[in-house]
Amino acid sequence: MKDRPPSSCCAVYIPPHHRFRSVVFSPNSSNSSKNGADFPTSAASVIHSKLLDRQNIPVLNAKGTAAPPPLSYLQHDEKQQQRQRTYNSNNGNKNSNNQSSQYNSAYCHGISKNGSDRQMDLSLQSGTFGEANVDEWKRKLVILLHDDGKQELVSREKKDRRYFEQIAALASRMGLYSHLYSKVAVFSKAPLPNYRFDLDDKRPQREVNLNFGLLKRVDAHLGEYLSKKSRTKESFSDNCFSKSSSNSSIVTDEGLFEQPEPMASNTAIMEKILWRRSLQLHAQQQAWQESLEGRGILEFRQSLPAYKEKDAILTAILQNQVLIISGETGCGKTTQIPQFILESEIDFVRGAVCNIICTQPRRISAMSVSERVASERGEKLGESVGYKVRLEGMRGKETRLLFCTTGILLRRLLIDRNLKGVTHIIVDEIHERGINEDFLLIVLKDLLPRRPELKLILMSASLDAELFSSYFGGAPLIHIPGFTHPVRIHFLENILEMMGYRLTPYNQIDDYGQERMWKMSKQAPRKRKSQIASAVEDALRAADFKDFSPQTWESLSCWNPDCIGFNLIEYLLSYICENERPGAVLVFVTGWDDISSLKDKLQSHPILGDPNRVSLLTCHGFLASSEQRRGRAGRVEPGECYHLYPRCVYDAFAEYQLPEILRTPLQSLCLQIKSLKLESISEFLSRALQSPELLAVQNAVEYLKIIGALDESENLTILGRYLTMLPMEPKLGKMLILGAILNCLDPVLTVVAGLSVRDPFLTPLDKKDLAETAKLQFSRDYSDHLALVRAYEGWKEAEKDLAGYDYCWKNFLSAQSMKAIDSLRVEFLSLLKGTGLIDGNATSCNTWSYDQHLIRAIICYGLYPGICSVVPHVQHNEKSFSLKTMEDGPVLLYSNSVNARESRIPYPWLVFNEKIKVNSIFLRDSTAVSDSVLLLFGGSISRGNVDGHLKMLGGYLEFFMQPAIAEKFQSLRREFDELIQNKLLNPQMVLHFHHELISAVRLLVSEDQCDGRFVFGRQDLKPSTMPVMPPQPTLVSRTESGPGGDNSKSQLQTLLTRAGYAAPTYKTKQLKNNQFRATVEFNGMQIMGQPWNNKKSAEKDAAAEALKWLIGGTKTGHDYFNHMSMLLKKSKRDH
Repeated sequence: MKDRPPSSCCAVYIPPHHRFRSVVFSPNSSNSSKNGADFPTSAASVIHSKLLDRQNIPVLNAKGTAAPPPLSYLQHDEKQQQRQRTYNSNNGNKNSNNQSSQYNSAYCHGISKNGSDRQMDLSLQSGTFGEANVDEWKRKLVILLHDDGKQELVSREKKDRRYFEQIAALASRMGLYSHLYSKVAVFSKAPLPNYRFDLDDKRPQREVNLNFGLLKRVDAHLGEYLSKKSRTKESFSDNCFSKSSSNSSIVTDEGLFEQPEPMASNTAIMEKILWRRSLQLHAQQQAWQESLEGRGILEFRQSLPAYKEKDAILTAILQNQVLIISGETGCGKTTQIPQFILESEIDFVRGAVCNIICTQPRRISAMSVSERVASERGEKLGESVGYKVRLEGMRGKETRLLFCTTGILLRRLLIDRNLKGVTHIIVDEIHERGINEDFLLIVLKDLLPRRPELKLILMSASLDAELFSSYFGGAPLIHIPGFTHPVRIHFLENILEMMGYRLTPYNQIDDYGQERMWKMSKQAPRKRKSQIASAVEDALRAADFKDFSPQTWESLSCWNPDCIGFNLIEYLLSYICENERPGAVLVFVTGWDDISSLKDKLQSHPILGDPNRVSLLTCHGFLASSEQRRGRAGRVEPGECYHLYPRCVYDAFAEYQLPEILRTPLQSLCLQIKSLKLESISEFLSRALQSPELLAVQNAVEYLKIIGALDESENLTILGRYLTMLPMEPKLGKMLILGAILNCLDPVLTVVAGLSVRDPFLTPLDKKDLAETAKLQFSRDYSDHLALVRAYEGWKEAEKDLAGYDYCWKNFLSAQSMKAIDSLRVEFLSLLKGTGLIDGNATSCNTWSYDQHLIRAIICYGLYPGICSVVPHVQHNEKSFSLKTMEDGPVLLYSNSVNARESRIPYPWLVFNEKIKVNSIFLRDSTAVSDSVLLLFGGSISRGNVDGHLKMLGGYLEFFMQPAIAEKFQSLRREFDELIQNKLLNPQMVLHFHHELISAVRLLVSEDQCDGRFVFGRQDLKPSTMPVMPPQPTLVSRTESGPGGDNSKSQLQTLLTRAGYAAPTYKTKQLKNNQFRATVEFNGMQIMGQPWNNKKSAEKDAAAEALKWLIGGTKTGHDYFNHMSMLLKKSKRDH
């Protein structure tokens, strides 16, 4: 449910659990460099120091294979990059095999010759930091810089935090990155994120508890299923897990997309048949060209600039395998060049054997162009000219020229990698650089050597065709000059001056086609400007508007580039119709939703809405340059072009749009690459016209591994194969697949469709409270997605009585969004039928559609790993909660979420679809889930080092429970995963034979009362044959910096308040020798510290003693748990 927030965070989920081998300095450590202490992980990662010059060097793990670092590590400071490159260039010739002492000497020698560095040394030494510490930190950083086996320095010393800015400045000059995380300072070779969960001592960990009666009932169902499975294993295999004979289902991994070989036929007979058919086509074409109507159309075609280059184009195609054609808007290349080829083949009596495919970036283009070409050939659509788009097409056995979308051609490549029988491929609009087009070019470039007779023609509307020519080894270029009539240009300042229209902060707020002209709160004026608005403001400030009136300048200062400005468009169209000469008006806006909204608004206008006077035609705007759009105004006569932005903004436009492959997530593209059984994803994309960043590719691959679409060897899993058949985001496809498997399809279709369109819930500025109240009637269970399901079901019922618009008006819903959801549901249902997972029986697909708990679990299955912890708090007798994600740490809920108004969420986790960033990180639509849902429907589970300890996401999510409960979860999850796997292998498998397993899963997710609690800083104790004293925390050890560490008081307070207790209190008594002794009290207990010279130190010591007792400073691991449990028995936790 996308409402286009101001700034959208990246949709790709990147797991920051790739721990780095680090050098750790703590108050207990000496000042000398250590060999390095590792963060607990299965494989420590190592990044080569050449990452400092931002080269695309892959990250290597301990096994030497590529492993992507977290995406957040790319959020770095440009100044640090510049300093880093300067340092590299000055020190690049040093021998990395020298000893660290030699590095220190050489670097210090170099610094002594630089005045600015000497000044920095003086600034570092000016305080109490001291010359010795300056030299020591220089030595530490130089050792880190030249040690390929170390990634970062971690210091927990208070003095290093106190002088962090000075040390960070020194590190920056050496090309290193630095960040202060609460009580930890980190200096790294790679850019550092704003949050590191491995350095967060307040990261929530979950203690899971299940009702004993519930556990017994689940165990009974599971035991019955396992017993039945073991007794009838052979019959299960024969009756339930047999391979399907359905042609539409996926049977095995081998030969999934292989095209069956056609039956052998008599070659001589086939050639004779084709020759006769070619003669018939030749006769039909000649008859049309000689007819009166045909001569008239030919005369029009000959007036097009493209026709004048017909002979040159056909000669170039004959002599070359690849040809690039560029042509200005209106030259006729899209409609004429495919005809030139078809007519030439028919004239040479090869019409029956030619097979031309022309791709278009949009379905409406493929449909309209094919209709135009068929009309120019005097045929009905579907004869020699046809089209094919997703879920729709018109073609016949005699079709020789097929217009299709790029995705359709890619789908054909899945079953026929050599495109057998295709003679010509025309890729139109390649200048738009869509991700599918760039992917197609890589595939075709690999295909050409295998098909030397295949001809490839690339057509572009811009003059950057040289880029494509060089990509195909210097392929020849032909440019078709266009012809357009003069076009007069008007920019926003001219329009405002001409009409006398005044912009204010409020009359630009867009009305998305609602009958009562509601205004969207999401587009209300904000205190914080977007990046685009800030750039526009700078451009306007530098512009010269002296030739315009003060009113126009005032209006420009109010102009908001983030708004479409439907009010201005309406006023301008009315002005044109009343004052300009008659003619057609084209309006280019940003998408289908905006096109539909503008159409509804104009239809309500007293003049523009009169069908007898004005006809509204919806046209798609191409994503080309403004010059291309402007050229459309002068195709047939002199025209006018009204740009609804100032001239200074136009002058700041980039020459070409950044290719989509460089600016969008790559998960779906990676799945397509693997479905074609090509080589490594990174190797394949490295051969793109402009290859994406290696880290972006690695992040996409890592995400696909997390959701189970790829295995560890980067091969498609059976789930991944199904996802390639669903043209949608992998997470939405995954949700759709499980909804079909568990016979809970109808509500899941609504959720997936709703996440694919604009948020249907509206929030008018003047009726905000009423809108929120209306939304709350749909949200009874802490879920935005379930609220959407109820809203859609109510709208569907209202539509039966032709009251859909009234329903939307009363409930503050967008009628356009509801219709779009309804349309997408039909499309997605058809796609699922194509996979073989469902049949035409709607009842059997919705057996469990009423089960809200199961729907919640399926949503979790799809949106994982978008997971957030919900930690409750009680402050001043008021309940609240805090949220934390793995990548960003603390986050907030977006204001339009149903959960944003809740003071308490009785679930420990939220799953979310996307995040947005304004001044903080906000979670969009979310659904609350229980521990059981996350453990059964989330990611893969791994065991910890002690019984009853389970992990997810590389250790970020940790669960502690009784060993018997952990074993039950693992057993149930193992059987459930096997059931899904078998269903995907055999879509015809009947789930009735597994009802005991499904009953156990449904029982657990529906009756889990979330009786567990969050804990903080719990250690993953390693097993041992003898009692082992747990490591004493650094923060509570006595060192020279102070008794009990510098923050033992805050550490104790955090431990108690997070567990639900009041903050501790301190009583200090002065002794006879002028020393002080403090006593700390909490939960009815008192712990006394040692005497110290001042009150502050005495209180710290008392806090340290309390921490030692609570977390086992001198006890065994067994005693540690006894102390904590004894404390917790005295008070109940409000989870």
